[in-house]
Amino acid sequence: MAYTPDALSIVYATVGGTFRKFVYVDAAAESNATLVGASFFADGAAKGMRKGDIVDVIQPASPKAKQYQVASTSGAAATVAAVTAIT
Repeated sequence: MAYTPDALSIVYATVGGTFRKFVYVDAAAESNATLVGASFFADGAAKGMRKGDIVDVIQPASPKAKQYQVASTSGAAATVAAVTAIT
């Protein structure tokens, strides 16, 4: 399957925009390997994703969910990685 731009929403932003949280409703139930693939969020940067932002991915049919963090942006796209705990 593929990324669905209309399924990405910003749900939280700090004053000044230093941090944002997004939700992506993944009806296609993509695998983890697909979600962390380079530039999966093809218009993520254009929609405001920046390195360090959080993305909650929800697969309602499964039901499953996982949290990711924006690892990089390139042009209009964003690439995410699994969140690493602060230790």
